[in-house]
Amino acid sequence: MRPNSTYRFLWKVVGEDEQILDHCGKKIQAVFAISGLLFLSLFLIGILSYRYVFNGIFKIPTISWLLALIWTISIFNIYKLNLSTLSANKPKYSAGYVISLFIRIVFMVLIGITLIKPLEAFIFNKSLSKGLSKVIAEKIENSSKKSDAYFDAEIASVKEELAQLSRQTNEGRISIGNEKFNFLNEKKQVLLDEKDKTLSETRDLFNPSNLFFIGLLVFNKENPWIWFFTLSFLVIFLLPLFLKFSVSPKGKYVRDRIALQKQIILEEYSKFKLLYPEVFGNFSKSQIVWEENYEDSPFNTQRKPNIIKLGKESDFLNQIHGL
Repeated sequence: MRPNSTYRFLWKVVGEDEQILDHCGKKIQAVFAISGLLFLSLFLIGILSYRYVFNGIFKIPTISWLLALIWTISIFNIYKLNLSTLSANKPKYSAGYVISLFIRIVFMVLIGITLIKPLEAFIFNKSLSKGLSKVIAEKIENSSKKSDAYFDAEIASVKEELAQLSRQTNEGRISIGNEKFNFLNEKKQVLLDEKDKTLSETRDLFNPSNLFFIGLLVFNKENPWIWFFTLSFLVIFLLPLFLKFSVSPKGKYVRDRIALQKQIILEEYSKFKLLYPEVFGNFSKSQIVWEENYEDSPFNTQRKPNIIKLGKESDFLNQIHGL
């Protein structure tokens, strides 16, 4: 079946070889087209999700779209690299391959979580805003109590000192000018102004931008059911991986892809052997030969047998004694 341009585009999106897929069956073509469609959909969701994060932090709507696009391209290039380098066409799954596969899947899951959590916050924005407002109110209240206690104690101390001076002056026990009273009144006013300023700075500090990620944590803590939504999305996020593993290792696509990769390697290796003597320009090309120690070069899985012939011990002794 000759696929249409949409299929070809979706194959390119997911990083598959369209020249090979052109000659594969409808099922394989559809599998990788679905994979490409999922990848493209996830990319668009990523832009929306990360834009919500950047806008929540910086409060710059226009720039947030640009930052989200750049970040999404970077993240999905990593995702695509992990997806394209994973292969299900293994005759045997060694321990190293299984460990490598596990690490890559975990890494892809972490990428998926960074994408889905902001999206959940975007979808359930009202609940998040309510939880964030609660956190902000608690933090402002706790901070205000501490600062108010400090300033109230200092102001009370100044008032007590003023009252004491007034009593002593009225009783005629001391005689002072207005400078001391003015100084204490100014000190009291400074403390009152600092108290108001500290409260204002506290409110500015605990604003939604600074506590955006804390709001996400509170939202997930107060709504544990949201993790079912997260797990469902992660399944969709990893679906391109599952689709790739659903392709039979003995199928036409895998066989043709392996054959093409092998052909490219052999052609490049042949070019290397031809160009290798030219590196040593001052020597005769007939003296420079690339030595192959494996039967299946350049794959190097079957070493050639050692064909060095050794002489007898008697021959060695004769040579030493010049016999």
